[in-house]
Amino acid sequence: MRIATPKNLRRPNLIRFAAVTVFVLIAFAPKCSAQEKTTLRRVEIVGLQKLSPDQVIATSGLKVGDLIDARTIDAAADKLMRSGWFTSVNYRVNTADIDSTVVFEVAEKAAPPTASPGDALGEVVWGGNVALSNQELASAFALRAGDSVSRAKTDQALDAVRKAYAHKGYINAQITESTMRDAANRRVNYQFTVREGQQYRMGALTVTGVSPADVRQLKSKWTLAPNAVFDDSYLDQFRSNVIRPFVSSLAQRTGLRSKFEVSTKPNMQKQTVDVIITFK
Repeated sequence: MRIATPKNLRRPNLIRFAAVTVFVLIAFAPKCSAQEKTTLRRVEIVGLQKLSPDQVIATSGLKVGDLIDARTIDAAADKLMRSGWFTSVNYRVNTADIDSTVVFEVAEKAAPPTASPGDALGEVVWGGNVALSNQELASAFALRAGDSVSRAKTDQALDAVRKAYAHKGYINAQITESTMRDAANRRVNYQFTVREGQQYRMGALTVTGVSPADVRQLKSKWTLAPNAVFDDSYLDQFRSNVIRPFVSSLAQRTGLRSKFEVSTKPNMQKQTVDVIITFK
């Protein structure tokens, strides 16, 4: 077994974010050969205060079991910086034989200025959006001028906007914000800049852990066709309307209550999303 020394390889990179000019230092690992691929066995995130590790790992695009190299990790680190969540992203790679653990060390941005109690929403301006119109974004955002605002309400509204994008295949849409508080009128004005990313389409559907007949039955009820625009909300519908009733039926037949997991695997090169349903 070859034990590789953990890598702390750095390459500075300056990034300018829209709406707010912030210069950040990003650390990369270019010394790994771009051709030297290893299997990703674990991703760790160090330094989180508010965000969850799962949320950050999903944004990076890394998946356990994938073959990775320096370019792959550089791209993942770049995605994290472009998310607008961090002032810096560093990483190191620990390698044993052909397996690797990637450890990201991040520093979260300070929360945007929060509205004071009694403040109301003022003007909302959107920029960078193409796939969704300003009207569609306003509909998803739901808050209207004059509504009371808070950090929690704004975050919930932005989450609804991201879901609207994911409904149309834009699963990596990122939103940065700039806030200005009008103290005299007790209004908070927002400017949101959207980085939509690429539109993804449906890839392969894989079902494991049940009989071939059950696999065929489940696949026959999956209506999101290959190469159709990927709709992230369809997964929730399929869980509720197909998988849960199937699990109940399976329990009646076998006397055992199965657990299941639905996971997705985006392919950046093909711009597709594979869906894996695993019964345990």
